[in-house]
Order: sequence, then C-alpha cells, then structure tokens
Amino acid sequence: MTDVGTGYGRKPPSYLAQLTEVGPGKPMGELLRRYWHPVGLLQHATSTPREVRALGEDLVLFRDGTGRPGLVQARCAHRGTTLYYGKVEQHGIRCCYHGWLFDVEGNCLEQPCEPGGGRLRDRVRQPWYPVQELYGLIFAYMGPPEKKPVLPRYQCLETLADGEFIDADDTSIGSGGDAIAPCNWLQHFENVLDTYHVPILHGNFSGTQFTEVMNQMPKVKWDYTPLGVKAFSTRTLDGGKIMQRTTEVALPTLRVVPNPYVGSFGMVESIGWTLPIDDTHYRIYTAGRVREKGVFLPRGAGAATNRKRWKDMTPEERREAPGDWEAQIGQGAIAFHSDEHLATSDEGVVMLRRLLHREVNAVARGEDPPGVSFDAAAKPVVFEAGNLMVDG
Repeated sequence: MTDVGTGYGRKPPSYLAQLTEVGPGKPMGELLRRYWHPVGLLQHATSTPREVRALGEDLVLFRDGTGRPGLVQARCAHRGTTLYYGKVEQHGIRCCYHGWLFDVEGNCLEQPCEPGGGRLRDRVRQPWYPVQELYGLIFAYMGPPEKKPVLPRYQCLETLADGEFIDADDTSIGSGGDAIAPCNWLQHFENVLDTYHVPILHGNFSGTQFTEVMNQMPKVKWDYTPLGVKAFSTRTLDGGKIMQRTTEVALPTLRVVPNPYVGSFGMVESIGWTLPIDDTHYRIYTAGRVREKGVFLPRGAGAATNRKRWKDMTPEERREAPGDWEAQIGQGAIAFHSDEHLATSDEGVVMLRRLLHREVNAVARGEDPPGVSFDAAAKPVVFEAGNLMVDG
C-alpha cells in the first residue's frame, strides 16, 4: 500500500477547553476573573451608552452626569431589554422600555410606572462591575467581590522621560490586523513566546516586516517569572555587537513586548492586554510611553517602511505576505491542540500552558493567583522586557 497516512479515519480533533473557554464558571474564566481587565478607553465612557463584550458577557459602559463611569450587564433587570438603548442621566442610566433608573452600582433608583416611583425598588439590583481609570484605559473587575484586588501599576508606564506621556490604544497593536480578531485569545498570547516565528514569518517567508536584525535566527532561552514566562533572545549584529531582547507574558493577559523595529534600546515602552471578548474573539488594549499622540511602536532605522498597512492590503496581498494575524486566524476559531506536534522551539508555549494549567487549578482550590495584591500601597510591577545592545 502506498496511500498510508491519509486523513481518513482520524479521531475528531479537540482543544484545551481548560485554557481557552473564558465564560463564567469555566476554569480559565474563573482565573481571569480574579484580575482587572481593560474594557475601553477613557473617552469611551460617555453619556452615550457603549456596548462592551468581555469574557463572554454582554455589558454596557457609560458615564453618568456626575462623571462616574459605570459598567452594567446589558439586559435590564426588569424585562430584559438592552440598556444600550437607555438614556444616561445625572445619577445613572434609564431603561428605554419602562424607565427604570439604575446607578453605576446597579441600584434601582426609580420605577416610574410603579406606585410611589417603586416602593420595592430597593429589592432590585442591576448586575454591575467595579471600574477604575488608569493609563488612559477603563479597567473592570468581574470576579468575586470578596476577592477584589487593587488595580496594579507598572514601572514601565510610571517612569516617564522628558517629553513623554502615556497614550492608550484599542486597535489591537500586535495582532497584525483588525481591531477585533476572530480567534481565541490564547492563540495570540502564546505567539508572544513563539520567538522563532519572527525570523520565519516576519522575515524570510513574507519579507522583512520589522528590521533585518529581526530576520536573524536568534538563540533563545525561556524562563518563568513571578507573573508569567519570559523569552531571552540574542542576535549578533555586524561588527560583533550583540542585541539582547527580552519579551514577556504576564498574568492575566499582558503582552510585554519591546519595540520590534529596534529604534531605541532600554526597558519596554508599552503593555498590551489581550482581552478575551469571548471564546472565539479577542482585542488588545495598549498603553505606552509616547512623545506624539496616537503613535505607537515608531519605526526605527532600517525598518521596512515600504510595506503597506494591513488595512490597505488586498486579500491576495495578505496571502502573499502573511503576518501574525493570518497565522493565528489560520489556526481556526479555537486551535485544535490535539493535532499539534510540538517541537523544541515550542518550549515557551509549553511553559505558558503549564503555568496556566497550574493557576487554573490553584484558583479552583480557592487560592489566590500570582500578581493579585490587596495592598493599596503595593509598589509598581517591574518587568525585565526590553532591548539591550552589548559588546560581543
């Protein structure tokens, strides 16, 4: 027989549900709900209700007339229509259907169709989540109230040089494509530690997408950190100089990736939060140090500046020069992990999965996951990520 090894009769493929499913009650969903997550930019919370979907839940974001941001479940506690069509007032959001008014903590303030404005309105509570504003982003805590941690700060966003300020972005910088990616969040999160895809996908396969230096096959060592996993890679440049580059992922969903265009050296300049919208979509919110509004990851000397932006490329051009977006979306809505054949270059991916499995199980046992602090005076988190040039 010559036709051996065909696809006929293979077992149905499967995925790691414990790591990919993010809804309420799911193992990964419960781990992620022990942390704060960005759900919008500061300017998204206004007197106009905004639809938000995060961790598989449909929510509405708004800012009342006193300036307080609020995040509530989309379906009104009265008859279930969406508060997206509601009207934001001085003290909350009023449902369009029967006029029930809820404040930013879900308290029912008025029931205009009921006697006395709703004598039993104190018995009704619209599901809501606490929110805080930091680094130009609105963060929400969607976990158990008794386990709510302090919102962490990060040293790389706290230490500003002259002329620098913090800007925020919601266009999924780092995904390589559109603002909302139609695949599971883990496919992007793992990609951050998949160091060897850089010279292949971004260099030799599709042409230089960053700089010629990044096209070089690196030497890589992965290691665990207090909050996640780091990849330390080295590349030898012309003249004997060695570029040292450290990239990290940190719980819950942080991608800590220094500028791939190598325009400057030093500590990482931005953090991206890979927000799972649901099991099959994600979005990246980014906050970073900049000198010009709306500019992230400025291209340094030698960057491939002749490349089109993703949104300006045709489907045919994307097929000819795929990037992270095409590679990750190409894995499917949720990658079939049962069909993988992992190799030595996947060590960082394996380490990340082991970490996530461990912490999912720890939360299930009632333990607190890494990085969760209840100390309001806690110092900012320090990352090792960055680019460094040393003598060979």
